Amino acid sequence: MGGSCLCGAVAYEVTAPFRIARNCHCSRCRRGRAAAHASNAFAGFDDVIFLRGEDNLASFKLPQARFFTQTFCRTCASPMPRLDPERGIAVVPMGGLDDDPGIRPQDHIFVGSKAGWHEITDDLPRHQEGPPSAI
Repeated sequence: MGGSCLCGAVAYEVTAPFRIARNCHCSRCRRGRAAAHASNAFAGFDDVIFLRGEDNLASFKLPQARFFTQTFCRTCASPMPRLDPERGIAVVPMGGLDDDPGIRPQDHIFVGSKAGWHEITDDLPRHQEGPPSAI
């Protein structure tokens, strides 16, 4: 499963099936994506390989955030996979994938922080805070 940024400077491959996918409505994901929510798929830390442009990645970490980091292409600012060694995961923005990932978001997390103008219209489980279990 491949993916890339908008300008094509960064390309990556996910080498194993995704573990889970979630729609995150936290204010950080909303602002980082400039969207109602972020749709992220989660893979193992070693399951994402950058094929080109890894040196073109930049990251922004909020000082007060334990896990949240925004990783993006320096050229076009597209969100890119974030590798999290502490939790042993890779957080992959689903919008950057080239093909159907074979998985759909399974729930909505942080709906207590959802944008007031956005209405969730599906029947997926909703969690006011973070996910009910580890990834």
